[in-house]
Amino acid sequence: MDMPTFNELMELAEHDPEGFEALRTELIDECIRRSSARNQRRLRGLQFVIDARRRIAGNPMKALMDIQAMMHESFLELKRALLFQQDSRMSSAPTSGQVLYFEKSLSATNK
Repeated sequence: MDMPTFNELMELAEHDPEGFEALRTELIDECIRRSSARNQRRLRGLQFVIDARRRIAGNPMKALMDIQAMMHESFLELKRALLFQQDSRMSSAPTSGQVLYFEKSLSATNK
Protein backbone atom coordinates (compact mmCIF):
# COMPACT_ATOMS: atom_id res chain seq x y z
CA MET A 1 0.00 0.00 0.00
CA ASP A 2 1.27 3.45 -0.90
CA MET A 3 1.64 5.95 1.89
CA PRO A 4 -0.76 8.88 1.47
CA THR A 5 0.67 12.39 1.54
CA PHE A 6 0.46 14.50 4.68
CA ASN A 7 -2.28 16.64 3.15
CA GLU A 8 -4.31 13.56 2.20
CA LEU A 9 -4.00 12.21 5.74
CA MET A 10 -4.95 15.56 7.22
CA GLU A 11 -8.03 15.82 5.02
CA LEU A 12 -9.04 12.24 5.80
CA ALA A 13 -8.64 12.87 9.56
CA GLU A 14 -10.78 16.03 9.35
CA HIS A 15 -13.57 14.63 7.16
CA ASP A 16 -13.57 10.90 7.97
CA PRO A 17 -12.00 10.18 11.39
CA GLU A 18 -13.13 6.54 11.34
CA GLY A 19 -11.60 6.06 7.89
CA PHE A 20 -8.41 7.71 9.11
CA GLU A 21 -8.23 5.33 12.09
CA ALA A 22 -8.86 2.32 9.84
CA LEU A 23 -6.09 3.44 7.48
CA ARG A 24 -3.73 4.12 10.40
CA THR A 25 -4.34 0.63 11.78
CA GLU A 26 -3.85 -0.93 8.35
CA LEU A 27 -0.56 0.91 7.74
CA ILE A 28 0.78 -0.04 11.18
CA ASP A 29 -0.20 -3.69 10.70
CA GLU A 30 1.46 -3.73 7.28
CA CYS A 31 4.65 -2.28 8.75
CA ILE A 32 4.68 -4.90 11.52
CA ARG A 33 4.03 -7.73 9.01
CA ARG A 34 7.01 -6.57 6.94
CA SER A 35 9.35 -6.72 9.95
CA SER A 36 11.29 -9.86 10.80
CA ALA A 37 9.33 -12.68 12.40
CA ARG A 38 11.33 -12.42 15.62
CA ASN A 39 10.41 -8.71 16.01
CA GLN A 40 6.70 -8.96 15.18
CA ARG A 41 5.53 -10.11 18.63
CA ARG A 42 7.42 -7.32 20.38
CA LEU A 43 6.15 -4.71 17.90
CA ARG A 44 2.55 -5.87 18.36
CA GLY A 45 2.97 -5.61 22.13
CA LEU A 46 4.41 -2.13 21.81
CA GLN A 47 1.57 -1.07 19.51
CA PHE A 48 -0.92 -2.44 22.05
CA VAL A 49 0.63 -0.24 24.76
CA ILE A 50 0.61 2.80 22.47
CA ASP A 51 -3.05 2.25 21.54
CA ALA A 52 -3.96 1.85 25.23
CA ARG A 53 -2.18 5.10 26.10
CA ARG A 54 -4.06 6.87 23.31
CA ARG A 55 -7.43 5.55 24.54
CA ILE A 56 -6.96 6.55 28.17
CA ALA A 57 -5.34 9.92 27.43
CA GLY A 58 -8.63 11.65 26.69
CA ASN A 59 -7.31 13.99 24.02
CA PRO A 60 -4.67 13.88 21.27
CA MET A 61 -2.25 16.28 23.00
CA LYS A 62 -2.26 14.23 26.23
CA ALA A 63 -1.75 11.06 24.16
CA LEU A 64 1.19 12.69 22.40
CA MET A 65 2.78 13.72 25.70
CA ASP A 66 2.27 10.26 27.24
CA ILE A 67 3.74 8.43 24.26
CA GLN A 68 6.63 10.90 24.06
CA ALA A 69 7.37 10.29 27.75
CA MET A 70 7.26 6.54 27.14
CA MET A 71 9.76 6.90 24.27
CA HIS A 72 12.02 9.12 26.37
CA GLU A 73 12.04 6.59 29.22
CA SER A 74 12.87 3.80 26.78
CA PHE A 75 15.74 5.87 25.42
CA LEU A 76 17.08 6.50 28.94
CA GLU A 77 16.91 2.76 29.73
CA LEU A 78 18.91 2.02 26.57
CA LYS A 79 21.44 4.69 27.49
CA ARG A 80 21.82 3.25 31.02
CA ALA A 81 22.28 -0.25 29.60
CA LEU A 82 24.96 0.93 27.18
CA LEU A 83 26.78 2.90 29.87
CA PHE A 84 26.63 -0.07 32.26
CA GLN A 85 28.03 -2.33 29.54
CA GLN A 86 30.83 0.16 28.88
CA ASP A 87 31.59 0.45 32.63
CA SER A 88 31.63 -3.33 32.95
CA ARG A 89 34.21 -3.65 30.20
CA MET A 90 36.38 -0.94 31.75
CA SER A 91 36.24 -2.45 35.23
CA SER A 92 37.27 -5.88 33.92
CA ALA A 93 40.62 -4.47 32.80
CA PRO A 94 43.45 -5.10 35.26
CA THR A 95 44.18 -2.18 37.54
CA SER A 96 47.68 -3.33 38.47
CA GLY A 97 50.33 -5.51 36.97
CA GLN A 98 53.87 -6.68 37.26
CA VAL A 99 56.57 -4.77 35.42
CA LEU A 100 59.09 -7.02 33.69
CA TYR A 101 62.59 -5.74 33.05
CA PHE A 102 64.57 -7.11 30.15
CA GLU A 103 68.29 -6.80 29.71
CA LYS A 104 69.56 -5.50 26.42
CA SER A 105 70.97 -8.19 24.20
CA LEU A 106 74.47 -7.84 22.81
CA SER A 107 73.17 -7.59 19.26
CA ALA A 108 70.97 -4.61 20.22
CA THR A 109 73.88 -2.69 21.79
CA ASN A 110 76.19 -3.20 18.76
CA LYS A 111 73.90 -1.45 16.31
